[in-house]
Amino acid sequence: MGALRAIGRFFLPDDVAVRKRRLELMIWAFLLSLSFYPGWFGFLAWIALVRPIIIFSRLDRRSAFTSGYFFGFFFNLFSLYWVALVTPPGMLAAVVIVAFYYTIVLVIFNHLYRWRATIGLIALPFLWVGMEYWRTLTEFAFPWSDLGYSQAYYLVILQIVSVISVHGLTLLIVAVNVLLALVLQASLSPERRLTAGFAALAVIVGLSAYGWIVMPAYPLPGTYNVTLLQGSVPLDVKWARELRERNYVIYDSLAQTVADSATNLYIWPETSAPCYVSHDAYCRQRLGGIAVRSNTPHLVGALRAAPIDGEQRHFNAAYQFGPDGRVTGEYSKIKLVPFSEQSPYQDQLPFLRQKVLREYLTFIETYDVQWWSDFYPGDSIHLFQLPDTEYGVLICFECAFPEYTRKMINRGARFLVGITNDTWFGQSVGIYMHARIFITRAVENRIWMARAANSGLTFIVDGYGRIRQELPLDAVDALPGSVNLLSGRSVYTRYGDVAGLASFLILVSTIGILVIIWLLQKIGIYSQSR
Repeated sequence: MGALRAIGRFFLPDDVAVRKRRLELMIWAFLLSLSFYPGWFGFLAWIALVRPIIIFSRLDRRSAFTSGYFFGFFFNLFSLYWVALVTPPGMLAAVVIVAFYYTIVLVIFNHLYRWRATIGLIALPFLWVGMEYWRTLTEFAFPWSDLGYSQAYYLVILQIVSVISVHGLTLLIVAVNVLLALVLQASLSPERRLTAGFAALAVIVGLSAYGWIVMPAYPLPGTYNVTLLQGSVPLDVKWARELRERNYVIYDSLAQTVADSATNLYIWPETSAPCYVSHDAYCRQRLGGIAVRSNTPHLVGALRAAPIDGEQRHFNAAYQFGPDGRVTGEYSKIKLVPFSEQSPYQDQLPFLRQKVLREYLTFIETYDVQWWSDFYPGDSIHLFQLPDTEYGVLICFECAFPEYTRKMINRGARFLVGITNDTWFGQSVGIYMHARIFITRAVENRIWMARAANSGLTFIVDGYGRIRQELPLDAVDALPGSVNLLSGRSVYTRYGDVAGLASFLILVSTIGILVIIWLLQKIGIYSQSR
């Protein structure tokens, strides 16, 4: 009960002034999360941090920590609430853990601002981007709400990511918020405030001008034919053992509707074949037979199992079946969703595995709590071979990792395929956020990408983020379309995430310096008054 009271006091403090501050931070956290919603809301990202920056610049250190966590918690809650549709405990774990990333950044900003205001304001964009990059590096990674993705509906502005990556765009967004915060600083001279305002406007105008210049006025058509299959199979049907034959029939029928077209590859969604291809002979026979009937390779999302260190492990995988019905390639998903598809560091923290939790937490079975799965990550990138080209596959969450996508392209992929099953999330904002992350990867690398989702969003996007062909949400249909094969490399693809890596190094260096200063203060060697 003591812990519950402490949590209650955190969210509803006794101090009226603190309550008002928390309420305002919660409103701005909501507006920042709203910038990721479909449509025109992206402009909110350019202004939603202005008041929080001013608020955190005035707080003491203890208040900065609690307020920073409060802001991060609610921003994640408003952005990631839809994860609860799959796993309520996973959503809670993600919200609670990811909030600490924002806490660290805002506490460091507060510390630097109290020391030297100018240094704090200059550092904040780099600290924020360093945090976003940090979130891509561990098994706790959940780089879903990077601020750059909020501009994915503004294709003119989004074009800059082909040079500076999505993290570079985040850097500019936070910098504009800092400049606008200076505009509102009454203590500054009118000249400095006016200069800050013009600088913020110049950033946005410059981004728009760059995008307008580089986007071709007359888009070229695709030349390499692919067909995307969207079965829209309900989840309760898809995973019911007695109904699994229905999955094969649906996708076989969809493939046959376009059998006369000059398709080079049929693409099925993630786990569209609800079976272990590695162990299920009937499954392999059915999938191979479908490929034989269409006389075309089929990329199929399915499951895989294999012994690792003496224990049977399960994988989220993709298989390519050739026109002869044989498996010609397989790939196991490497980037797994923490607290949804896997327990992070399950080899080091085995007590977080689902089977262990079910043994000791009996309410999981009693109340049918949707806990996280125990998938195991694949160990290497695999490119799939076609007679005249090769391509890479991003399974669901993997499209959220810029450097991973870039690595796949630099290994030789001429176009990319995304397969996903977003049916879990209904029609929540999650499916739209996911699609826009996918589109951002296409623009970053100037590569055509094809996305097959169980119930949508299924589409083909070019290297400028323009959707060329698409299917309606929840349609049961096949989408014949075409992509172009990659012939060059964008600046980002050639040189990588310079903005993200540099910002991460600045963040780590700043943390290291602050820790050293703290230790020196503890032993009396360093005085803050120096």
